[in-house]
Amino acid sequence: MEATQSAEEMVAQATGAENGAGESEPGFSLELSQDQKDIREWVHGFAEGVVRPAAHEWDEREETPWPVIHEAAKIGLYGFEGLAQFWMDPTGLTMPIVNEELFWGDAGIGMSIMGTTLAVAAIYSAGTPDQLVEWVPQCFGDQDEPRVASFCSSEPDAGSDVSARAPSTTRTRTSGS
Repeated sequence: MEATQSAEEMVAQATGAENGAGESEPGFSLELSQDQKDIREWVHGFAEGVVRPAAHEWDEREETPWPVIHEAAKIGLYGFEGLAQFWMDPTGLTMPIVNEELFWGDAGIGMSIMGTTLAVAAIYSAGTPDQLVEWVPQCFGDQDEPRVASFCSSEPDAGSDVSARAPSTTRTRTSGS
């Protein structure tokens, strides 16, 4: 898979600043397009040929499967461009298709590859377009040196249960205000 858009263009599309061709969004259908079928076959092939054969070893080692993440990055399955392509599908089906095929290979390795999207979601939900362009690609690194990102939230009375958080603010005055 080759990236044909810049990070700025992908962020603009993902944030709704433009829809790429000025066309209205298609209606919902569970019928897969040829692109979705091709992506499903491609990810299934990776899961079958790379993930499944490595799953037992990495499960026993209880370590991050860096060689598998490197392979995913080399073919474009792990990285900002791949995520943008899967996520920007107007039907909303491509990302679940990718996850289903990848997790068919092995859920633990699937999480190692797709887990970075949780950190990306946090940046996407609270970041500006400039912050998205700066930080989201860094979450993945590059093909030669992939990175993984994580998200953490902990509150005194909620622990890591984000839904139980009770955020509050305190207004303070500084000199000159």
